[in-house]
Order: sequence, then C-alpha cells, then structure tokens
Amino acid sequence: MTLIKSLLTTPSSFKLDRNKTISLSIWLLLAVALAAQSLITHRYNNYLIFENTFRNLINQTSFYAEYPQYHFDSNHYGPVFSVFFMPFALLPNGLGLFLWDLFTTLALFFAINTLPLKKTNLIFLIAIPCLISSLLSEQSNPLIASIIILSYTQLNKKRGLWSTLFIVLGTFIKLYGIVGLAFFLFVKDKKRFVLYLLMWAVVFFVLPMFFSSPEFIINSYKGWAVSLTNKNAINISDNNISIMGFLRGALSNPGISNLTFLMIGGVLFLIPYLNFKRYADQNFQLLILASTLMFTVLFSTGSEDCTYIIAIPGVGIWYLLTEKKIWKHYLLGLVVIFSCSFPQFLFHSLALKYPMLSMMLCVPFFVVWLLTLVDAYNLKTNESNA
Repeated sequence: MTLIKSLLTTPSSFKLDRNKTISLSIWLLLAVALAAQSLITHRYNNYLIFENTFRNLINQTSFYAEYPQYHFDSNHYGPVFSVFFMPFALLPNGLGLFLWDLFTTLALFFAINTLPLKKTNLIFLIAIPCLISSLLSEQSNPLIASIIILSYTQLNKKRGLWSTLFIVLGTFIKLYGIVGLAFFLFVKDKKRFVLYLLMWAVVFFVLPMFFSSPEFIINSYKGWAVSLTNKNAINISDNNISIMGFLRGALSNPGISNLTFLMIGGVLFLIPYLNFKRYADQNFQLLILASTLMFTVLFSTGSEDCTYIIAIPGVGIWYLLTEKKIWKHYLLGLVVIFSCSFPQFLFHSLALKYPMLSMMLCVPFFVVWLLTLVDAYNLKTNESNA
C-alpha cells in the first residue's frame, strides 16, 4: 500500500491538476482505441507471444521455441515474465489485450507522475507519438520505462527496498532493468541496498519454480541466454533503429562490433559522474535518469521505433531541467516530429528503398543525450526543479 500511495503522490497534487487529467484521458483513450484496432485487424502477435509464455510455464515446454500454431516469431523474455503475465494470460485474448495495454499505459503514466518535477504534463504530451507506436505492437516498452523511472524515484524517496525490486524485476524480465544500477552511487546505505538486490534476485529466480520445476526453470535461463545471443546477432544484421545501427549504415560498415560502440557509449555515459560534488543534487540525479533512459535505447541492438517510449521521458526531463533557449524548443520539436515517424509517412517509398531514413529517428535523441551529459557534467547550482 505504501508503494501504491507513493505512485499517486507528486509534488503537485494530481487530483487538482486539470492538465494531467486531460493527458491521462488521452493516454487511456489511445490504449483502448489501439487495443480495439489490434483486435479488429487481428494484429496482436506480440500479445500472443506473451500469453503463450504462461502456457509454456505450466506445461514445461521451452519458452524460446517457435509455436506457429499460436504466434509468429519467438519469445525473448526471462522466465519470470511468464508469471508476471499470468493475470492476462488467464483471460480471453480480447479482454487480456485491452487490460494489458491499459496496464502498461497506466504504469508509465504513474511512474512519470512520481518524478520530482513541477511540469510533468509536458512529458505526457511529447510521449504520445512514441506511446502510439508501442501500443500498436502491444509491446512491454512502456512497462520497462516505468520500471527504470521507479528504480530512481523510489530510491529518491529513500525506499531502497522498492527501488531494488524494480531494478531486479526489470533485469529478470528484459535485462533493460539493470540500467537502474546507474543510480547506485546516489545510495546512502549501499550495503543494505546490495542485500536487497540479492534478496530480490533470489525471489524472482525461484518464483517461476512454484508453477513449474527447478530443473525446467534453470534450463530455461540457459535457453534465455542462447535466445538473446541469437537475437542480438540477427539485430546487428538488420536495420535496428539505434545509434549503433545508424552509424553502421552511415559508415557502410556493418562489421563494427557492439563492444566498440558500447565502450565509447559507456565512457561518455560515465563522464557526468566526475561531477562528484553534485551526487546529492536532485537535478543532477534527474539528468542521470534522463541519460539512462536514452542510453538504454540508443545503445541497444533491439531498438525499434516502438522502443523509443523508453527514451522520450528522458528527453522531457532534460528539457524541463535545463535553461530554456530558442534552439532547444526547435530541438524538442524535431524529436517529436521524428517520434511520429514523419520521414516514413511522408517518404514511404524512399524509406523502404533507403532504410537510413527510418534509422534517422535516433539522431535527435542522440543529440539530446549528448547535451544531457554536458549539462550534468557542468551542473553547478541546485536550482528549483522545473
């Protein structure tokens, strides 16, 4: 109950904020409308993949095999996701899909609502194009974004137990959650924090065994590692919409290794941490959160247009926290335009012929990420939150 109450509590009262109420209404309408569209057009393959994981858990059949009788493609989520998805899998597909879209939408909305910022409504608005893209594919990305945000906001509220829960849960679901460790240096009681991490790791490792068997789950983790390795190899050869994919295409060199990009990106990501005196500064911490949200997508081989719902809150945080200049307004507008996939809509035939047009989605996000690093590194004063 304490955690739920914290999600509904913000620096400015949500109940009295008319703009947030309007934004929430828009988000919920989108979730319902796009779930209906998916059902009508019979395009909800990702949901069927998720739904089948619980069947795999109960029957002790591979989470990572292909099941053409149920869905196309295969699952790439951790074993614990099958338990997490159980409430939806037990329902008829139509009802389950509606509730899944509503759940992921509400999870992200209320996670953003926990940010210690005064004007979060801007984030709700600029996130709409990315939210639409994610809902159209019934993806878990809004949920992953909410998990990363809550990893920080619960820590900021001195709730290390809940912060570590989200970090470990996100890691065991889709690995992305591990980026929550970026906030470790802001933890006061690091020993207790590590103990919480270990505790939750044991809980989520063992949890699926109650519905299956220890042997099956242990083997499933091995299968998950193989699945992710194979998926990564496929993503590298495909035109994924990350800065890594974009630069491979721009340089006409698909052979550049992930490690090269990750080493460069990792070094850049760590530079703001040299601003030691600002670790306790809430604005600095929020800029690190913004950087983390964008880094997760920009340096992932699995990035698609629907994945940028994870990155867009980071753009909003950066914009709200930094000095307002005319060029920043234009840059924010550019981010939103590319989030709407306008290059693909306006030049569809060219986008099919030249995939680089679609891959350009990452460029304005990458520019904002670099600016976020600079702003965090140069942060001098603790100004009031935007």
